Amino acid sequence: MEQKKNRLHYAWFILAGCCILQGATLGLINNCAGVFYSPICKELGFELGKLTMYRMLYCISSALALPFVATSFRKHDVRIVISIAAVIYGGCAALMGTFHELWQWHLTGIIQGIASSFVCMIPAPIILGNWFKKKTGMAVGISAAFSGLVGMIGSSFLGMAIPAFGWRVSYVAVGIVSTVLVLPISLFVLRCKPEEMGLLPYGAEDVEQRAVSDASAPASGENGITLKELLRQPEFYIAVGAYWTSVSCAYLNSFLTPCGIAAGLTLQAAAMMTSISLLGNMSSKLILGKISDSLGIIRTFEVSIALAFLGHVLLFVGSPETVMAGSLFYGVTLPLSSVMMPLFCRIFWKGETYSTAYAYSTMVGTLLGAPFNMWFGTFYDITGDYRLTIGVSAAMLIMLTFLIILEGVRLKRAKSGKSPSQAR
Repeated sequence: MEQKKNRLHYAWFILAGCCILQGATLGLINNCAGVFYSPICKELGFELGKLTMYRMLYCISSALALPFVATSFRKHDVRIVISIAAVIYGGCAALMGTFHELWQWHLTGIIQGIASSFVCMIPAPIILGNWFKKKTGMAVGISAAFSGLVGMIGSSFLGMAIPAFGWRVSYVAVGIVSTVLVLPISLFVLRCKPEEMGLLPYGAEDVEQRAVSDASAPASGENGITLKELLRQPEFYIAVGAYWTSVSCAYLNSFLTPCGIAAGLTLQAAAMMTSISLLGNMSSKLILGKISDSLGIIRTFEVSIALAFLGHVLLFVGSPETVMAGSLFYGVTLPLSSVMMPLFCRIFWKGETYSTAYAYSTMVGTLLGAPFNMWFGTFYDITGDYRLTIGVSAAMLIMLTFLIILEGVRLKRAKSGKSPSQAR
């Protein structure tokens, strides 16, 4: 496993591949889903809450599939696993352009949700964690930022394409483009671990001594962990609660476009709210991932929550001017689950233990948060206003703040133990 000097480490190619993977799936399809809601409901006469039930089913099926991601990566070639999932994920989006009945969205949402587990949130943090022993936060942040960048571009384009070509053609185009972008990367670039290519992870030499000392920490073993063992660890429940609250707030992103329409904006202008949100999303992911390596995960988490809460306040005011500004700051909400949570969980677990524990934490947290996809739409159907939706999302941020502060206190009290240095 000798690393040749004066050559670009292959970890950077892995990072580039993960950027495209997250951009083409999480960014183009998942983050742009809300742009389609209003045109679909207007043409087919659906209630928003009933349509968005497919997103709840998507999240539930995705959560139930999460524990199998790490296992499949250990047992099978990651290139094949991700490629098959990418075809299914993009194909489901393209099929939605042909639908006329609610049950079609609901059934496809289940299938797409399962595929999402293998291409969206989990694979990139696991793969990057294997390849980067140094600058892990920066790598995860850059990769996650591409979901914001592509989502920002995609939502702006869809804001123009849907009025011009219709939501059906736009759906098909999104599905095809996503698949075409992912397949070359998944087949020819990605590898799960550097050992598969006879390489050491990036920065392995610089952290060798720290890795040896961390290996003796109780919750940071390299040999995997069972669900029964996780259930005996207090940090598992903190991680589940933090993921539940952070991902529930992130579901509000799908409602920014209809929220803008309700505030008096045109479809084109309202679609820009999603783009502005994803600009905040992308920018904060780049910043948060990097500063967490120096400032510390807990402090960085607290700062990001404060900015996200400001966005909620501005959205709650509900005027055309404040919702635009609110969208920018709201964008910081999305990295709470996609950047800060993977790093937060590395406080507790490492190696194979991390892959398993993070998968179970996200599974339970996603299951708990899944109903918010439907509830946020239902709140509007009941009240005719998005303030209740925004208020509930803000309340979840307050709960998240409590959990992060609680963990910060726990770490300070555990000075005699071996807490990871990056958590401080």
